[in-house]
Amino acid sequence: MLDNNGLFSLKTGIESQVLIIDSNPDQLERLAKAVNDEGFKTILSHDGMQGMVKFYQERPDLVLIDYHAIGMNAIDSCRQIKALAADVFVPVVIISDYLDEKQISECVAAGADDIIFKPFSLAIFCSKIYAMFRIADLYRELHSLTSERQNDEELAEQLFSDVVEKGNVAKEHIKIFKRSAKTFSGDVQLTALCPSGDVNVLLGDFTGHGLSSAIGAIPLADIFRAMTDKGHAPLEIIRQINRKMHQLLPTHMFLALSMVTLSVSEKVAYVWNAGMEDVLAFNGGTGTLKHRVKSFHPPLGISNQLLHEMKPKIIPLEANDRILLYSDGIVEARNRAGDFFGEARLIDSTKQGFINRDVTGHIIAAVEVFCEDLPQDDDISLVDINCDLSHYQSLSPVRSRELDFSVVEDDLSKQSGSWGWQMSLSGDKLSAVDPIPIIINQLQEIEGQGEHWHSLFTVLTELFVNALDHGVLALSSDLKSSPEGFAHYFSEKQKRLKEVDKGFIKIKLEHSPTENGGLLTIVIKDSGGGFDFESWLTTAAQQSPISSALSGRGIQLVQELCEHLTYLDNGSTVKAVYCWSRDR
Repeated sequence: MLDNNGLFSLKTGIESQVLIIDSNPDQLERLAKAVNDEGFKTILSHDGMQGMVKFYQERPDLVLIDYHAIGMNAIDSCRQIKALAADVFVPVVIISDYLDEKQISECVAAGADDIIFKPFSLAIFCSKIYAMFRIADLYRELHSLTSERQNDEELAEQLFSDVVEKGNVAKEHIKIFKRSAKTFSGDVQLTALCPSGDVNVLLGDFTGHGLSSAIGAIPLADIFRAMTDKGHAPLEIIRQINRKMHQLLPTHMFLALSMVTLSVSEKVAYVWNAGMEDVLAFNGGTGTLKHRVKSFHPPLGISNQLLHEMKPKIIPLEANDRILLYSDGIVEARNRAGDFFGEARLIDSTKQGFINRDVTGHIIAAVEVFCEDLPQDDDISLVDINCDLSHYQSLSPVRSRELDFSVVEDDLSKQSGSWGWQMSLSGDKLSAVDPIPIIINQLQEIEGQGEHWHSLFTVLTELFVNALDHGVLALSSDLKSSPEGFAHYFSEKQKRLKEVDKGFIKIKLEHSPTENGGLLTIVIKDSGGGFDFESWLTTAAQQSPISSALSGRGIQLVQELCEHLTYLDNGSTVKAVYCWSRDR
């Protein structure tokens, strides 16, 4: 509002302080009177050095500096005030009778917020002061909102991390490093244990960074863990993630993803790469780069369907191998010259890390030395996977067990509380449908969830895969006689699945309750020619132990987990009796 003199009057209820630095006593008095008349408290200083002391002691809300003040020139005073104020905005106004372009530029560079040239009217002078206070108020409000948002984001990030990362497994063997460019990271690192004992590892990189890039992380983690826990095939997990991301993410966002499945039984790693940096596999003993898996599919979420069948790259594993997943935030980190850190430096630092037994530490240290103290442009993620599969065997819920249930009767349907279930697959449905998660889900719906189903998952998977691979598709186990043979076996399987137009697999379950669990009879019949089961048992008994064999271990494992295992119809029908307890 305007008073009788045409000057603005401020009624804030809070007495603001103005520091005035001027070596001219008359000018200092005139400025002080004008400021006091407007209801502000003044702090007066006759030279720049004294002004800095008073600024530090009193912490004023605005500073007026005469350009020609003695003790410390206005440029240095302005620079010191801005440094002392730190993240609090304190307006600095420089007063002078004349400044050339260079001097004006120096004032602005030092942090001056306005310049008033003498002579000036008191009305203009006071208007400038009020304008500075309005700007300061806006800065304070912005700072308050920013701090509040930062606190909210930190709390949300803590909850976010608990939801997304808390379920990760094998943390001592799968080393994860992440550093976000902002409070929230657009990178997601997930690990989960399959019912079969295999381990799924996923590294995802959403477009951008910060809160907006993290919107897909929770549904991504939910899908990954739920489907892994139910035993879905990795490709089906990726397919479902793609559908969800396409449905959820804005059109300008997508998810680059790399996923590794460590197969404990096959001693191989299955690798998928959709838009991520190359997946690198090293010999941890020598540091030699053994395998490289480049991206072979666009990032997920762009299209509702995968653009083509994503065949995984298969890497035979040895105990000292290591697999490295990383985001582009590492290789695209820049130094002051604008150079990228690059893959070559990444590989060199990885090799050095093997020598010193700290791969992650050496890579991150190398990035920090390269970038010096420059701010981080993008989220950084690194996943170092130890491929010694013996570490993960101890995590597997599948164990040989001794149960004291009585032998199942032939006609389970006569017992109270029993139930049955069956499914038939033929033709192209053999390649399109994975019945095992469907069966497990049905069991959990009827009998409830529990760890005891993990061993059953292994039994069902082995019996169904044998019926499909060796029965319907007539694949020979001899193809898997070496680690390299797995790739050929898998390729041949995919080829025959595409060509299959006949053949069938029938699955029948019969369940009867026991005092604290149940007896499940599994019958699987396929259209194949069968095999000589008794002869196979004799040959298997003469071969090397299960732990060292590359094929044929499935049936032996099923024998250990089941009460009875019988082959009928020349080997094309298998009948297994599985006993389970809620206490085991």
